Amino acid sequence: MTTTIPADFSTALRAAIQRSGLSLNEISRRLRERSTPVSVSALSYWQNGENRPERASSLAAVTALEVILGQPPQALTALLGPRRPRGRWTNRTGRAVAYDQVWDRPESVARALAKVDATPDQLDSPHRLSQHVSYRVDGRGHEESMRVRRLLRADHDGTSRFIFVTRCSSLNQPPVVTHTEGCRPARFRADVPSSTCAFEFVLDRPLDSGELAAVEFGVRFPPGQTDQHAQLAIYRPARDLVLQIAFDPDHLPRSCNGYFQQRNASPVEKRGEVTFNQAASTFQFITLDPAPGQYGIQWSWR
Repeated sequence: MTTTIPADFSTALRAAIQRSGLSLNEISRRLRERSTPVSVSALSYWQNGENRPERASSLAAVTALEVILGQPPQALTALLGPRRPRGRWTNRTGRAVAYDQVWDRPESVARALAKVDATPDQLDSPHRLSQHVSYRVDGRGHEESMRVRRLLRADHDGTSRFIFVTRCSSLNQPPVVTHTEGCRPARFRADVPSSTCAFEFVLDRPLDSGELAAVEFGVRFPPGQTDQHAQLAIYRPARDLVLQIAFDPDHLPRSCNGYFQQRNASPVEKRGEVTFNQAASTFQFITLDPAPGQYGIQWSWR
């Protein structure tokens, strides 16, 4: 019998995992026991070709994977080849980026996540294939509420929750989850000094790896939110992103534009694709195939 050897790392890893019969959770546990920890999300990125091991610690984990999965020495590591180029065009290759490359003050995000027993690599697991986020601004110019719709794809069997993180301009009282579909609120915690909020939602039912689910939830912000922008982080390439802002008809901004920031240290790029519906007093910023980074709408009253 002739066996076809996979030509690339992700395909070989995925085939090896399937042949082993081990779940990603079990593989991650065994890697921790060998002092070469890799999260379930990272393993999923590797086998789906959305990211690949490059750091010394990750390469050590691949060597351990060969043992755990019953592969010959170098069966996986030999397929990695040279490191990929880094820099300006890395974002165009369709690879995932870490939260600390996207968020300003990432340490506050990590603190908020820890309070719901989550780590930063769980910010985009399950994978957010599509997102529609609608904000409402009241007659005083304060952000009042938001509604989020997501199309999710599970990275591993037994996916039962997802995390949502946002940052308020002030946190004089907790925000309130107003409604949900396809999920239910579990926990809310905040890093109060930075007004960074972490919400845990439990899915209506656990998902198998690769399974899709649509969810929706609404959040009402504490009074007095004075930010003049709304933004959303993308960590992995997605299919589409829709940001919408609904203003009070009697209090419309003088200017409004979309923007993209590839990394937290990169300059903000203004985008002109914002459309205005005068009858509904709404601005929309729609992006197809969004690459990782921060996307948002900003406005000015003067």
